[in-house]
Amino acid sequence: MEGTPGLNGQRRNAALLSGRLFYGWIIVAAVFFTTATAAGTIYAFPAFFDSFSRDFAADRFEISLVFAICECIWFSTGFVAGFLADRFGPRPVVVIGSAFMTGGLVLAASATSIDMLYVAYGAGVGIGGGMMYVPSVSVVQRWFNRHRGLASGLAICGTGVGTLVVPFLATLMIDNAGWRTTHHLFAFGVLAICGMAGMLLIASPREICLAPDGDPHGPEAASQPPSGLALGQALSTRAFWLLYVASLVSSASVFITYVHLVPYALDGGISAQNGITLVGALGIAGTVGRFLLGGMADRLGRRHALALMFVSLTAAMIWWLLAPPTFVSLMIYAVAFGAFYGGYITVLPVLTMDFFGGRRISSIIGFLYTSWAVGALGGPPLAGFLYEATGSYFYAILTGSLFMGMAAAACFAIREPQHKY
Repeated sequence: MEGTPGLNGQRRNAALLSGRLFYGWIIVAAVFFTTATAAGTIYAFPAFFDSFSRDFAADRFEISLVFAICECIWFSTGFVAGFLADRFGPRPVVVIGSAFMTGGLVLAASATSIDMLYVAYGAGVGIGGGMMYVPSVSVVQRWFNRHRGLASGLAICGTGVGTLVVPFLATLMIDNAGWRTTHHLFAFGVLAICGMAGMLLIASPREICLAPDGDPHGPEAASQPPSGLALGQALSTRAFWLLYVASLVSSASVFITYVHLVPYALDGGISAQNGITLVGALGIAGTVGRFLLGGMADRLGRRHALALMFVSLTAAMIWWLLAPPTFVSLMIYAVAFGAFYGGYITVLPVLTMDFFGGRRISSIIGFLYTSWAVGALGGPPLAGFLYEATGSYFYAILTGSLFMGMAAAACFAIREPQHKY
């Protein structure tokens, strides 16, 4: 638990380190490597698209459903993981999550049917990702106040770097060793990197007698719980449900892009290698967006920044809908979408902390991210269904554009909180 005597030695070591370097930045680094590895593993999924289709004789709807189930369970598990992290601290939850994801990847490597992939990616990769992601993202919010957007952006940059690096690694590994061996290697990487990074996590600065941002604090800080709302109080607010709606419809649109951009490019005559390059561009732009837009939101106002990001994402999807399907036009889309999506996923948990405080931040963020579970389960299969029904991605992309516009409208309707935490 957060206050048990068994952690005293670790707290003393952290307190000594904080005299030279605020331990919050160690937390940021640990979350960076955790999110890079976990998110990179799942967003490498497009690299396996053709292999799965060929080996299991599956169509795009069936393969999209593997990803959709994984992401749905990922974000559904996030709520339970958030509750457990608030109760026991993020460290054990993240370490156990790394074991789940490792097991799922090992099971996927031995799959003999598309149904086995549903189980491996759902019960293994999905549960593991949810147990790692929500506690990791949430813990950063407690360690910072003035620099919360910047710290969150740097930590969540891991997802952008992972999206950039891991799909390229997956492509090279598949070409040289096959997709099954690639899954085994990914399993080893997840267990080693996420397991070790998870051991560095401490629930809040009060455990080492510090305040957020490294400000000095007396010993009494350890006995004072973080301020903020309980989960039930947060759920009774209009702001939470507007954020929930914005998150739900925007996530459906986001997952349409991440699952179907490469198949769309291949349909337009673009090579498989250039298709993966587009995924890499999403990762590069997302990394830049997380860093620049997260810090910018600290200065410009986080609620307005989030709304403007949704507007920009809507415009980007309209570009994808109307522009010719060339590599250059898709690269422009990938860069624009990646940058504003990177800012969006950075600012969302920061804004949640602003509105509801750190008392139950992991549980609140976990509940908010159940909206992503619905979006993940609905978005990619819907796009796959519309493609199979019409032979074109036009209506799928149009639907994604409308979803993102709805997110912007919901965000503009949110009122500023009377008290920011």
